[in-house]
Amino acid sequence: MTDGRGVASPTSLRFSTATLPERQRLTLYREIFGRGVVNMDITPLSDDSWAEAELRALPGASFMWGSNSAYRFEKVRERALDCDDILLVWAVGPTRGVFRHLGKEMRVEDGATILMSCEHHAVAENVAPIRHVNVKIQRALLTPIVGEIGDALMRPIRPDCAAMRLLKGYVETIRELATETAVDRAVVVHICDLIALSAGVGRDAAEQARGRGLRVARHDAICKLILADLGNPNLSVNHVAQAQGVTPRYVQLLFEQEGTTFSAFVLEQRLALVRRRLLSPLFDHQPIGALALEAGFGDLSYFNRVFRRAYGETPSDVRQRVRRAIMR
Repeated sequence: MTDGRGVASPTSLRFSTATLPERQRLTLYREIFGRGVVNMDITPLSDDSWAEAELRALPGASFMWGSNSAYRFEKVRERALDCDDILLVWAVGPTRGVFRHLGKEMRVEDGATILMSCEHHAVAENVAPIRHVNVKIQRALLTPIVGEIGDALMRPIRPDCAAMRLLKGYVETIRELATETAVDRAVVVHICDLIALSAGVGRDAAEQARGRGLRVARHDAICKLILADLGNPNLSVNHVAQAQGVTPRYVQLLFEQEGTTFSAFVLEQRLALVRRRLLSPLFDHQPIGALALEAGFGDLSYFNRVFRRAYGETPSDVRQRVRRAIMR
């Protein structure tokens, strides 16, 4: 996922000890994942040990969503793998454990986020199964925004911190993003902004970050809400604004700053949803009209018209093309 300098490459990885040969499971987990991926020495704290992880790397940042039984993780002291990246870690759900870093010890608490430096020795222990998220950012990307982040290390960020809630939601959407270099870089910038706001490092840094980070995270939250409710024919800017606790005009401004409008985004996503289903053999049995209605279109003639305008072919053309391809 990263080289010796902590530079991420645009890739992803899924790992599970369940896929490893049972007799070699612990050895391979420690060598392949522990030393090769996360640069940690791993020691099981229970007889029935297991672990799963999903990793995603973007330029200058990497993300890990993991779950595992009781383990002790200790940073490996290997100069070739050392870097000065900043690591954010938080547990998802209740668990029991501790972090030890920079001469401090801190309990692992549900939802609280800890910042650590990959440059220094660290130990993490969970004495019960845990689900966790790790975000690693190159310090060089954070420094222009936050200045010196040292004071924020090993200082827990409460789960009710508004900026941290937005950051956590933003990180979850990264799992669904297709790799696209320009988008990837923007994502990392916004993550850095939200870290600055969450850690509360420097008033100037917070003001600089607030304009970008909170706005983008709010826009992302609104987009997620829209995507979850596309099938609602009554989906409106007023409905979304009320759900987000903002004004309808604020929602409209967020989309205008992205070069589009609320209505155009909703239409684009509804059309894309129908097209994906038309391209999938799993939905071949469903009438095109039913697919359109499920995507929130109430007027089928309007749906057919805008679909052809968007894709240069009718919904029936798409379905027939897929059927011909399957029969070949």
